[in-house]
Amino acid sequence: MLVWHAETAQDFFDWILKGYMVSEEPDVHLPLALCCDGFFVTHTKDVVNLTPADMCLPPYDPYRSPVPCMDMECPPVRMMRDPFIMKSNYISYATHASWQQEVWAAVERSRKHTIKWINGLIETENIDAEVLIVASGTAVSQGREAIRLLEDEGIRCGLVKVKSLRPWPGEEIREATKNAKHIIVPEFNVTGWLAKEIKATIPNSDRVNAGPRVCGGMTMPPEIIVSEIKNLLGMRTMSLAGRGS
Repeated sequence: MLVWHAETAQDFFDWILKGYMVSEEPDVHLPLALCCDGFFVTHTKDVVNLTPADMCLPPYDPYRSPVPCMDMECPPVRMMRDPFIMKSNYISYATHASWQQEVWAAVERSRKHTIKWINGLIETENIDAEVLIVASGTAVSQGREAIRLLEDEGIRCGLVKVKSLRPWPGEEIREATKNAKHIIVPEFNVTGWLAKEIKATIPNSDRVNAGPRVCGGMTMPPEIIVSEIKNLLGMRTMSLAGRGS
């Protein structure tokens, strides 16, 4: 399937409609998982711009499907001389393997449509900076605030927002991070999956700093990201133990 990761409620609202436009393309025809971070997007109140009342999705035309639609000429029944389970496991495995290849090919074919509808697989700011924050979902918003706090102290930092996880924007990420000396990957999960993907994507992956990370519905104060960046730059940071007291 296709996977997009929304940063805000506006992203989430807009991309539901745009997701239909991509996933129902005849050369794609895959389901799309539109992800967002629980609580921070799903359980908060926000203002979003609605689509015009007269704007509607085009009706789905099953006859544009890359596989025959089910009608009186193509009934929903599988007709074969040797069913998989009675023939051999080899046929079943070969069929599944070929369909996996087709799914991955369809994901790649979706790339051009995804770029068109969500305005690129990534979004960047100040990518000529030596320090970059690479994030997806709600962590992007916290990264933006961390950048603002760093600017107040005269520290320049860039941002790469990863919008699409599948198709994966490998070439775009390599290009955006080619000048960075330090890459910070804040995440709202315990495993650090995005940092692992970034390390596997770019050369000189020792530039990638996996973290900070929080999980279980915890918040990520932007000061934690600021502290992480200052530590990488060899700057002194104040303890956050008394924050909010």
